[in-house]
Amino acid sequence: MKFIGSFLLLISFLFSADAYVSKKNITMGERVILVLSADGSSVKFPKINSIGGFEISSTIMEQNIEYVNGKKIIKLEKHYAFTPLKTVDISSFELEVDGKKEFTKALHVEVKKVDYSHSPFKLEMKIKKQNVMQFEAVPVEFIFKRDKDYEVRDLRFSPPKFSNFWVKEGKKSKPYLENKFIVHKMDFFIFPQRSGDFEITPAKVDVGVISKSKDVFNVLRNQLDWKTVFSNSAPLHVNKLEGTNLYGDFNISFEVDKRTIEQNKGINATLKIVGNGNFDDIEPYKLSIDGVNVYIDKPVTKSQPTTKGMRGEFIQKFSISSAKDFVIPPISITYYDAKEERLVTKKTALINISVKSSIQEMPLQINSVKREIIVKKTDNYLYIFIAFILGIVITLLIIFLRSKQNYKFPKFKNDRDYLKALLKRRGENEEVDKQIEKLESKLYKKSL
Repeated sequence: MKFIGSFLLLISFLFSADAYVSKKNITMGERVILVLSADGSSVKFPKINSIGGFEISSTIMEQNIEYVNGKKIIKLEKHYAFTPLKTVDISSFELEVDGKKEFTKALHVEVKKVDYSHSPFKLEMKIKKQNVMQFEAVPVEFIFKRDKDYEVRDLRFSPPKFSNFWVKEGKKSKPYLENKFIVHKMDFFIFPQRSGDFEITPAKVDVGVISKSKDVFNVLRNQLDWKTVFSNSAPLHVNKLEGTNLYGDFNISFEVDKRTIEQNKGINATLKIVGNGNFDDIEPYKLSIDGVNVYIDKPVTKSQPTTKGMRGEFIQKFSISSAKDFVIPPISITYYDAKEERLVTKKTALINISVKSSIQEMPLQINSVKREIIVKKTDNYLYIFIAFILGIVITLLIIFLRSKQNYKFPKFKNDRDYLKALLKRRGENEEVDKQIEKLESKLYKKSL
């Protein structure tokens, strides 16, 4: 026995790193555990994100202590869980055991396809078009069927990883009964961002099924067993779209709240785009007009699924002010029309804005003062001269005091309303003009 113990101890030192899998032959959908183990007080395991292209779903560390002939042996294990969809060759891995490099042996896992004709669970992926345009809304439907006689407690759907695609969920539908199966449907729209040939990888559904089993006391208990069901994969060819990044059917409009304004007072304008297509790819618009102040808000985009695709709305608002008449030029949108199969450009109408001058002359008030002086005749020229000098001094004093007077700013709910009120008093007071400039810098990113 002593010889056998010594032999086992020698083997453990010669082969301190090892690897094995929980199952070498599986059916597609079953989970496999790769176990890397090593004997040593300090073990550095490799960082593994995927095996054979299939993502690691979880990892666990375990430690076991054994004594052979009084010698303490520490055995460390790291478990990597993954679900291969096809046969996988697992290469050797490098471990660092007590400062020395050790290598595991290569492994092989054979994966067989599922015979869905006799399966209680089925998942199918349908893509109506295999040849599409870049940025086109491509409908993808997933159909999951489960046998109504199975007691299912939980369903967890995982769509494919749509690399190089924007993804939007479609309309949700309630499950319905078809023959002996309960049918669940899940709709998505994918928007290809690149051209080329793609393989849409399978989706999966994790099914939690109640099964009955007896415990150590022979008591019948319910147990939740998990089964994974995979869909088919699907090829997709994406043709490159030249000249635009928009695909669908769009209408554009630009409206202003008024076409005649007073000098340096603003108008509110709204750009709106509606229709069907990839609204998330519409970029914010810029509006530049010489000699005109333009303040631009961030656009708001909304979209929702319909039977024909993704219907959406793009809204962007502007605030515009000027000291003279100006023209708002047409704003355009260019997209690929799916029905006409060509590029289409739509434009808004040119808009003329008239600006009224706010400067008013007041000659009557001056004349009335002069007339008052002429009427008050007197033979005492000394009094007249003193009164004239005194009037000039008082007038200059009033002007000086008014220029130093602080303007009392009213209170408003927000800075935007405050700015609109101050614009009406632009030029009346130096402090008002400074406050306008301060609020404009705070509220807007100015674009000329």
